[in-house]
Amino acid sequence: MVFAALGCGGGEAPPGPTAPTAEERARLLLAPEAPLPSRAETVALADAVAIASSHAGATARGAELAELAAALRVRLYRLDRVESDGREALELHGAAAAAFRTSGDAEAACEAERQRALFAGDLAGDAAVTYRELYLVSRRHAAHEGRRGASPSASAAAAESPRPARSACLDVVEKTLARAVAYRPSGEYLRALEQEGHRAEQSVLGSAPASSPVLSSAAPSASVAASAASPVSISTADPGADLVLAPRVADKPAGPIKIAAIERHGSEMGARVIIQLTGPTTFKVGSLPADEASGKDARVFLDIAGATARGIARETQVGGALRRIRVGAQAEGTRVVLDLAASLYRRIYYLPDPFRIVVDVSTRTPTGEGKSSQEPGPRAVRRVAIDPGHGGADAGAVGPTGLKEKDITLDIAHRVAPILARDLKIETLLTRDNDVYVPLDMRAARANAFHADLFVSIHCNASEDGLARGVQTFSIDAAREADRSAARVAARENASARGVASDPALVAEVSAILSGLNVGNLADRSHHFAGLLQRSALSSLTPRYPDIRDQGVKSAGFYVLVGADMPAVLFETAFISNPEDEARLATADFRQKMADAVVNAIRAFREGK
Repeated sequence: MVFAALGCGGGEAPPGPTAPTAEERARLLLAPEAPLPSRAETVALADAVAIASSHAGATARGAELAELAAALRVRLYRLDRVESDGREALELHGAAAAAFRTSGDAEAACEAERQRALFAGDLAGDAAVTYRELYLVSRRHAAHEGRRGASPSASAAAAESPRPARSACLDVVEKTLARAVAYRPSGEYLRALEQEGHRAEQSVLGSAPASSPVLSSAAPSASVAASAASPVSISTADPGADLVLAPRVADKPAGPIKIAAIERHGSEMGARVIIQLTGPTTFKVGSLPADEASGKDARVFLDIAGATARGIARETQVGGALRRIRVGAQAEGTRVVLDLAASLYRRIYYLPDPFRIVVDVSTRTPTGEGKSSQEPGPRAVRRVAIDPGHGGADAGAVGPTGLKEKDITLDIAHRVAPILARDLKIETLLTRDNDVYVPLDMRAARANAFHADLFVSIHCNASEDGLARGVQTFSIDAAREADRSAARVAARENASARGVASDPALVAEVSAILSGLNVGNLADRSHHFAGLLQRSALSSLTPRYPDIRDQGVKSAGFYVLVGADMPAVLFETAFISNPEDEARLATADFRQKMADAVVNAIRAFREGK
């Protein structure tokens, strides 16, 4: 609404002061003493500056506005701790760096990337993340400097002009890395980071391909041996980086297929996306590297044949290693795009009954590298994921007096975690910390995102007649054939959230998937750790319970362990269906001895036993 001032004077009133622009208002709000207006107003102002930056394009002006919007989002985040503010700040810092680079200001681009790296660590609350991000900045910026120095124009001018001064920003980054050396990863984590740095460097130097091959689920790569009779097609795009396992289906799906849901779990170090479908179908996989000039992230995409996505959000923000998920219709199906924070290692596979596609991305190589059971010497174990089975509406097995498996497993997990932290100085993740339901597929996803070195899923066994007793430990190993009793246990555990893997064809299909995911010596290490845990449990229990029965170490296709990129086992503490075992499970003494067994097995594995 406009108000007009009426008066009797003969002259015109002097014009009032000009309202400040969005940019001017934003700069005023960055002063530490400046009070912020309401959150809604501040967010709108940051968005207005970001839009102005977008309109300015990849220019110095556009970069300056992106930095201003980022700074305002950072201040909002520090006051309100709203994660979306942090994610927006990271994206705006990245956009500023790309625009500075395009406009020719390499030093400002480096500084924008440095600010982004520092804030990424702040957002994650992890100095190791800061180290990783700064390391990648140093590799990218050093490559940019090298490329400028090697250009024809630079060579022609070298004889007539002094060599350009070394980047002040790069010096600051390298000095910060030197001070933060305590947070530098080691072992396989360091190798993975160095490989990621190499890929970042090569993308700058122009040697990275514009796009990687599109992998089809109907035609496996010749580089990977696969039996023609196998129900699974195995393809690789980049050895050591990409693995694709898809159903060997030659024809398009007979009926309509719908994407029922897209689940996701992410962290700064990795993520898992699960695409739930109403039926089996084929899919193709492709990837594209990051494009700094256009400000586009690295991405991997899946073209799912014959699928519709009605009711599925077109874009979902995630954060961390996986920035967002985008969904779009195509002529012959649906494309699902994952925008990544970096060029990450990728594994794409499917699971049947019900049919879903699983996408794992990680900063850690999925090759299963690590000392085999035959190699002497200590093993690196710094992080462990403990998975209390079942939870929430899924009670698991229930004993004769009503004791619930979900309560026993959570209590044992709560006993394990503080001992690992106190006695072994091991960081521990519980896949659930209270009585909530966590889907089976998401449990290994949380362990992967945590970059756990070991994964232990705790359960209570059950039998139909209630007579069976004792302790049993399982690992996933397609090379070791599961016996009938092990298959029954796996079917019961898998049925808690998905389907019952009892059909012979389905069992063969799951076995083929496990074989494809068994990279490096991961299965060997899992089986070895399972043996340590079984022996540790018997040692812990026998003095107090001399009649404890040893049910041994076996292999079976447990969904909760599928896709774990570290040695993983499922520990059946006792038969809750047996009255005597149930009575023992109800005591704190028995549960504590089970917790001690888990801790001692982890200690033995770390010591190289």
